[in-house]
Amino acid sequence: MRAGRPGHFAALSDTLAPLGIEVGWSWYLTHTGTSTPETIGDALRRHGVTPVEPVDALVAVCEERYLDHLAEVREIPRVADLARSLAGRLPLAVASGGMRRTVQATMAHLGLTGLFSCTVTRDDVAEGKPAPEIFLLAAERLGVDPARCLVLEDSDSGLLAAHRAGMAAVDIRTDAF
Repeated sequence: MRAGRPGHFAALSDTLAPLGIEVGWSWYLTHTGTSTPETIGDALRRHGVTPVEPVDALVAVCEERYLDHLAEVREIPRVADLARSLAGRLPLAVASGGMRRTVQATMAHLGLTGLFSCTVTRDDVAEGKPAPEIFLLAAERLGVDPARCLVLEDSDSGLLAAHRAGMAAVDIRTDAF
């Protein structure tokens, strides 16, 4: 799946602009794969901004704005094709730094609902990527030893999280599989 990077960028930009924070594309690219709470928290710290509302409220606004862009989201064909071909033959999980509501909406939009044995989102863990917890929880729910897992990842923070979880990982941005 592709979580709609332009949609996420627009949502994050629109959420932070009223706080006087301009999100540049290059900064945003360094945060792809990082969960929305951590990304917003980093932007606030970086700009020395203490918001009137809690970070959780800003995350909710950002997630709503992302859903406004859902029609723009497209799958990564080789990842979606692989999931479709392996569904029911191997245990598959989604381990996303996104919030459950937006991950589920994205999967439904892309026609991927039902292909995965479990979905683990940022809502399920104390820390988002690059912490390994999201991948470890997915392995646990699948009943698979982390060392026997293969992560398909499209972000630096996700690759680091997979490594920290003791899992093999493929960078789908550059590696053929």
